Amino acid sequence: MDIYELVRGPFAWIAIALFVLGCLYRIVYLLYSGKRETVLDPTGNTKNAARSILHGLLPFGSTYMRRRPLFTIISFIFHLCVVILPIFLLAHIVLWYESWEIQWWSLPDLPADLMALWVILACVYFLYRRLTVTEVKQVTRPVDYGLLSIIFLTFLTGFLAYHQWGPYRPILILHIISSEILLVILPFTKLSHMLLFAFSRAYMGSEFGKHMKARDF
Repeated sequence: MDIYELVRGPFAWIAIALFVLGCLYRIVYLLYSGKRETVLDPTGNTKNAARSILHGLLPFGSTYMRRRPLFTIISFIFHLCVVILPIFLLAHIVLWYESWEIQWWSLPDLPADLMALWVILACVYFLYRRLTVTEVKQVTRPVDYGLLSIIFLTFLTGFLAYHQWGPYRPILILHIISSEILLVILPFTKLSHMLLFAFSRAYMGSEFGKHMKARDF
């Protein structure tokens, strides 16, 4: 078995298994480790929690977003592309069909290319912010550069492999490996906000919306 078959076969299954188990662990641990407040006026408030989640999902739904329009636009589209592109990319759907004989609607080539390029350029922009914006530099750690590099490498090699630019097989192998690394680390790093976003927003909404009478958080 050569390295391509290894990363596309056993390594891929291990990465998927660790990703699924890691996601389940983080969610279950979060739900069971939370403690109900033993006070007369608990902060739990479903309406404020739902409003907080909605504000976080809508572009310019919060004051923070409105104060940073460029960052909001780049970040919002970046997150959409990161989620949508791997699922609806034709090359990925073909792999699912070859393995399981299931398929679904795929993105046309041009939108897929534009989405991949947006993610790549957005990573460069995020790196620039971490290096130049004072408040971002203060909370940046070496691991943050590593996470950004993995995302950048995954989408760059995927774009190059899809168009067969450069040495195709080594680039494809690098794309698969970087994708598997991204899957494995996602539940256990800051990238887990993709899973825990709703929980954190709901908590903030309950806490700030009720006791601080905040309308925006």
